[in-house]
Amino acid sequence: MTKIGAFLLVVFTLVACQPKQQKTTVAREELSRPKGSYLRNIKAVVTIETYDHYNRLLKQGYGFYISSKTLITNLDLIKGSFKAKVTIVGTNDYYDVAGYTAYDIENNLVILKTWKENLHYLKLEKSIKNIPDSIAGLYRKSRKIYAPKAEVTKIKGDSLILYQLSKNMASGLPAFTFLHHLVGMVQNQNTDSGKVSTLIPSSEIIALRKKQLKQQKSIYDLRTKTNKVYPSYKDIKGFRIKTSMGNIGIRLYNQTPVFRDNFIKLVSDQFYDSLLVHRVLKDFLIQTGAADSKYAGKDDIVGWQGPGYNLKTDIVPGLFHKRGAIAASKMPPERNPKDRSDGSQFYIISGRTFTLDELKDIEKQKGIRFTQSQINTYATVGGAPHLDGEYAVFGEVTSGMDVVDEIAAVEIYAVDRPVKDIRILGIDILKR
Repeated sequence: MTKIGAFLLVVFTLVACQPKQQKTTVAREELSRPKGSYLRNIKAVVTIETYDHYNRLLKQGYGFYISSKTLITNLDLIKGSFKAKVTIVGTNDYYDVAGYTAYDIENNLVILKTWKENLHYLKLEKSIKNIPDSIAGLYRKSRKIYAPKAEVTKIKGDSLILYQLSKNMASGLPAFTFLHHLVGMVQNQNTDSGKVSTLIPSSEIIALRKKQLKQQKSIYDLRTKTNKVYPSYKDIKGFRIKTSMGNIGIRLYNQTPVFRDNFIKLVSDQFYDSLLVHRVLKDFLIQTGAADSKYAGKDDIVGWQGPGYNLKTDIVPGLFHKRGAIAASKMPPERNPKDRSDGSQFYIISGRTFTLDELKDIEKQKGIRFTQSQINTYATVGGAPHLDGEYAVFGEVTSGMDVVDEIAAVEIYAVDRPVKDIRILGIDILKR
């Protein structure tokens, strides 16, 4: 017997000895030959870094090329970011993402377009239709390539099918059959029993690719994409901010709809829960809404992170910094050249009263003119008139100003941070 004949006999014997009790059967013609070696396939895998407006790193994850200039990854990795960069794993050559061409909220997928071409992409046209009993992941570590195996369990739900993996793998990595055929993408999901890895079949990626836009759009636009239905402002009469020092009732102005609706969304998503009141100034203000304060230690610098986006600063005439006013904070000019407001951080004015001479001096310094209503309010009720014209006021306190004053008077250290942590326990939406 020739060496070639002996080799073929071994191959046919191995194939014939495969277990017969598989849950799904992969068509013989689809497994006729491997789609390439893992050495080549790994060149399609990329690491992705996302950044906010201030060029601060937000998240890191994986994806892989499905054409020379498009790649697939998880939508929640990209959503909320201002820009993203990718690099082929094992290299240090980062390049910018040009935008997105399609997204799928239900399957948590997004197709990104890059400026740099990569000819080592993974082909989807002939991807297998049936999911096998086991798959192999693919990642590189310390210049070595690893292809860990995992069993696949098909779980049928009321409206969808879930392919759960027997071991956890990194989200965004490609998954293959034992003959290197691309079968889909690994995705991590949080369940009641903890985090589990699942498989998004390549058929879902192919379906999404068919819906691609002819021209990419900015990934910043993805921040507003959702299938979640949020409460209408018409059904909301106010909010109750529950802090560790007491409750504060507020209402938002309809004259600032962008800030109003953004606040409703963040509250509905429990964004503010457990955040610190990280900055206080007696007779001036208290400030909260910084995402980096949730798990901050005593020596950590906080107040530099929002939800990953910011908003156009909207100065509405007639809405001013009276005592109890709520306004959106901003980064310093050197970090905020476009003068935009933070997407989540806000402050509440405790303030003080001002004399007529003080108000005239502020008018002169800022080149503005206060209305008679403003003058009367600042002289009798108080506020922070020197902030007018610079920050977007979008609401006011309706109850609990004693709590605001108490918080504003606590002992502070470092950059106006309370010595004893004061937290937002939660924010309730008060329906009409």
